[in-house]
Amino acid sequence: MRARYLYRINVLSLGFCALCAQALFIREMMALFSGTEFIVGMLLSGWLFWVGLGGVVGGRFLARGSDCSYRLFVFLTVLAACLVPATLIAVRCGRIILSPASGELPPPHYALLVSFFAMSPFGFIYGTIYNVASRIWSAEDPGIHTGVSGVYIWEAAGSVAGALIFSFIVLPMLTQLEAGFAVALLVAAVTLLTYPWKRGVWIPVAAVALLAVVFIQAAPRIDGWIYGEVYRGSRVERFLSSKYGEIVAVKKDEILSFFSSGSRIFSVPDRERAENIVHIPLLLHQAPRRVLFIGGSLGGGWEEAAKHRSVEVIDCLELDGRLMELVVEMLDEGGHRGDLPYASIDRPNYLSVDGRFFIKGIRGGYDVIILEAPPPLNLQWNRYYTREFFRMVKESLDEDGIFAFRHPSSENYLSAEQALILRSIRETLGGVFDDIAMIPGSGVHFIAGTREVDIDTMLDRLAERRIELKYINMDYLPFRLSEDRMEYLESALDKVPDAEQNTDMRPTLPLYEILLEGVRVRNPLYGVFRWFLGIPPGALPAVLGIVILLFFVRSRGIRAAKLCVWIVGFGGFLYQLLVLMAYQSYSGLIYHAIVLITAMFMAGVSTGAVCSSRIRPGKVASLRLVHAGYAALSFALLFWVMALGARNIPHSIGMPVFLLLSLSGGFLTGFYYPVVVRSALPDDGKAVPALFYSWDLFGACAGGLIGGAVLFPLTGMAVALVFVSCIHAAAAMLLVGRW
Repeated sequence: MRARYLYRINVLSLGFCALCAQALFIREMMALFSGTEFIVGMLLSGWLFWVGLGGVVGGRFLARGSDCSYRLFVFLTVLAACLVPATLIAVRCGRIILSPASGELPPPHYALLVSFFAMSPFGFIYGTIYNVASRIWSAEDPGIHTGVSGVYIWEAAGSVAGALIFSFIVLPMLTQLEAGFAVALLVAAVTLLTYPWKRGVWIPVAAVALLAVVFIQAAPRIDGWIYGEVYRGSRVERFLSSKYGEIVAVKKDEILSFFSSGSRIFSVPDRERAENIVHIPLLLHQAPRRVLFIGGSLGGGWEEAAKHRSVEVIDCLELDGRLMELVVEMLDEGGHRGDLPYASIDRPNYLSVDGRFFIKGIRGGYDVIILEAPPPLNLQWNRYYTREFFRMVKESLDEDGIFAFRHPSSENYLSAEQALILRSIRETLGGVFDDIAMIPGSGVHFIAGTREVDIDTMLDRLAERRIELKYINMDYLPFRLSEDRMEYLESALDKVPDAEQNTDMRPTLPLYEILLEGVRVRNPLYGVFRWFLGIPPGALPAVLGIVILLFFVRSRGIRAAKLCVWIVGFGGFLYQLLVLMAYQSYSGLIYHAIVLITAMFMAGVSTGAVCSSRIRPGKVASLRLVHAGYAALSFALLFWVMALGARNIPHSIGMPVFLLLSLSGGFLTGFYYPVVVRSALPDDGKAVPALFYSWDLFGACAGGLIGGAVLFPLTGMAVALVFVSCIHAAAAMLLVGRW
């Protein structure tokens, strides 16, 4: 009895190790792609592929013998634990080799290869462990079905525990690499110390102590060395991890630069940037009193705003609280704060809060709102360029209010890809505000107003306010506002095809930004996205659906059972991926919450598997009911996303709903799996325990590749969810019951 209890603890630790490893790998690899969430599906697909391959290959190898030793399970588990920090180091070495310069994107095909193969040792070992664990379990409770279902349930429960410990204890205290060492230490300690050693426990105790010494001494030094190589040519001042990404502060000469998830946020001193983002919108307002910064206040922004004598209140919103604290501390230490000869205030109101959630509850109050966010290359930043966000901003402005932001451009030439991005922004902004203006330059300045925006007033107001500026001055502004330059910008945007408005439901700008990046680095891989853009949105899911239906029609027997599991893996993972994308568009917190949302899915899997094992329902009826449930759940997610765009729903309500949606999807998946295993898996010593587990993972792998990298970016949330609903409905009618 005691041995059985200890073995269940080991299986729990196995689930804990898998979830923590998955979260750490995804977080680390997203830095290779500057946090682009479209790549999450591809990264998870690589993970699922290697685990599934390990399940099939390792299972067939182990099927040659009748028994699996507990010692083999211990060895493989400790090996997998040690591979967690080793994989993180391998990914970072890939960043060192591939990144041309600090903050630049590496070639995407090389980054994908590094991501895909770096996970292969851990994934393959983990898939093999699943077979070993199932056979050991079935030796205690005769029947391979019992072993497979038991490991499935307890491993999922361990994933839930891992998410809670990882999210609330490990990550707030440690860097990424330190967290990897901590996970390896914890899993190895549990596995080694619970094994019934016949010659005493001094060997496992010594091994755990050695791992602890390596963790305490080596992790910070390895971290420092790797960051020094990633940001070579600069001196790394600080590095830490936050819920939005890894934060690194580097210094080169007298320039202090801050990076988050591999992307440069800003540098100081950079007076030209500060003057550009601040004085143009403030000069367009007759007498700005209340100014709101959504980003951009650090490094000189608010000091420039304080030079306008009419300004009484400056509120500064910074998304990442840890980044804000680090920047303020380092700027104060370095004496980078500018002089304020005309300031009526000496310090702004700093708020560590998300800009979208802050302005949702505001009705009027601000004269000028300035947005300074990175280009919408990913969904986290795209949230500040959508029609829904622009509506919130408009409601937060007083009469004659001004809203301003910039997007990178070029002085004298606009490519078709750059013009497409700018036109999409113009169409989205123009669909909300009464009047908009665009000011050309190295960054196109978008100015939107609740009434007419008259840019001709800027020079007169600059003279009246007598503000001494280095860049936005009487010599520079006439050139920037010249008629020829304004006409060229308008004509360049009018020449490109009609661009879609950017919305939370259909985020078009991230895809356009990816195309622009591909043109900039001349990478042929991005040409695939250009080709896909010419396809009607409904054509891709229609062709994919027809191919899947053909497989449905031709499948019988064990092949039909495998395809049933495959389609649940495919549709279930695509649904889960859409939950993550919808949550990111809503909150921007996927970097942190991916662990919790995945844990809720695994909690649902565990609960569903337990219920299925105890209820023992009829095969055909229960499986069809699960497919129908997934179809209904897809529409529930669609209606929820629509509600988020139309109503002011705080995060305290929104987050639990997303967790519930993920839990429900996991429950349906967990309920389905044991029914198929009991019905179709041969109950003999030569059966591969992970057979259907691997088909589930292969289906999820396809769902991640097709859905995350192609279907959602090209068609949007609504079409993707309708597609998920349709394939489940087709499976219920055409596939279930054919074995």
